[in-house]
Amino acid sequence: MIKHFIPYILFLPLFLASCGHDHDEHAGDGNTSKEHAHPPPHGGMLVELGEHGSGYNLELFLHEQGFLQIYVWDAHVENLVRIAPEKIEVLIPDANGTQKTLVCDAISDPITGETVGNTALFTSIKRIGDQLPLKGMIPSLQVLGQTYENVSFEFPGNSADHEDDH
Repeated sequence: MIKHFIPYILFLPLFLASCGHDHDEHAGDGNTSKEHAHPPPHGGMLVELGEHGSGYNLELFLHEQGFLQIYVWDAHVENLVRIAPEKIEVLIPDANGTQKTLVCDAISDPITGETVGNTALFTSIKRIGDQLPLKGMIPSLQVLGQTYENVSFEFPGNSADHEDDH
């Protein structure tokens, strides 16, 4: 009877090693910042909030109609995170170097149950497609009780849009 379990016993360590996250993925040469990457699920660009692995991520995405969309993700870009703000303001310099505010409104979705004040998706009310690459800064954003300030980024556009350039 025991010989029927031997194949299962032999493959159990392989199964356990391949499940879930490798909690030692940041160990090694001490470089914890770029040892692995989380691909942006929509093909946009990720902006990290807080310490890697313990904060959150924003995915900046250029909608096909030219609007900036911002998705809020957990630390490992696995689950969308619904947040309370009704908008995300992005400061962008204009041609004269003065700051303009790009407003991204919270988007409700009856299919997912997301509402303004409880959503993971924000969309600009102005098109930005002609302003790429877009340098911006989010002065303040609250995600589940944690406030992130002066979040800077340079958004070149969606990664899929740039694959054709190479």
